[in-house]
Amino acid sequence: MTSAFVTVPGAQLYTERAGVGVPLLLISGGGGDAGMYEEVVPLLARHYTVFTYDRRGNSRSRFTDPQAAIGVAVQANDAVAVLDHHGVKKAYVFGGSSGAIIALDLLAHHPDRLSGVVAHEPPLVSILPDDSPERRALAEIARIAREKSPLRAYAAFGAMTMNDPPWLFRSAVGQALVAAASRAALPAGAALRRVTGRKPSSMTRQLGNADLLLRRELPLISLDYQPDLPALREVAVPWRPATGRDSVGKPYYRPAHLLAERLGVPCEEFPGGHTVYIQQPDQFTEALTNILEGFPG
Repeated sequence: MTSAFVTVPGAQLYTERAGVGVPLLLISGGGGDAGMYEEVVPLLARHYTVFTYDRRGNSRSRFTDPQAAIGVAVQANDAVAVLDHHGVKKAYVFGGSSGAIIALDLLAHHPDRLSGVVAHEPPLVSILPDDSPERRALAEIARIAREKSPLRAYAAFGAMTMNDPPWLFRSAVGQALVAAASRAALPAGAALRRVTGRKPSSMTRQLGNADLLLRRELPLISLDYQPDLPALREVAVPWRPATGRDSVGKPYYRPAHLLAERLGVPCEEFPGGHTVYIQQPDQFTEALTNILEGFPG
């Protein structure tokens, strides 16, 4: 695996490349870190040249302008910049969660750069009624971030993505305890790494992204972004929305199926839930490979 930095307006994007084969770009969701896919990159790299990156402002992709935009269209441009840096004219794209929303914007506005797209569980609650339970669930997490703290909202966010969250993540008291523990652990871990020289884990980096995710990205990307449905309806690039079989009833399940219904495309089913690429990497790799190989070449 090799890594590099890509300069884009307002940020320096950290990118990784692995494998040899047809290009495949993986776009991460909330937390914005390439490490979300660290379990599946070696598996996918047997057949694809796999590109991952930390999204702007997240982890190793630092802002060069603190006021830099983070909207979906800008992040789609970042994905194109990653492809440009690696000399890739066209790639398959998999996006998970908010990364799926970015993948859909790529599909609508940069179809010439794509061989095919899989948008896994995009939390596009903007296409649902304002009073939908899915929209209310995400708005509640945004409220907790504003009124309590991003780390407390991160615990609630984590509970939303788990199939069977423990009490600590489900209750307000438990979420406060998790947030307090995380708040104490972050500086302690940083001090230990200064002594040992160890790099932070992917999860540690993602905890550091909680403020950006829950105070800025969640409202812009999930609650407010409106997909370009006419452009998606007309696009010639093969693509599929997708959900996990364990995600029924979650806020990111219904939007994918409604999108598929409105645009007349099948909605694929993956094993597992929202983070299947972490929990079931082998099954995820098989499912994604089957979908990509089924696209017309």
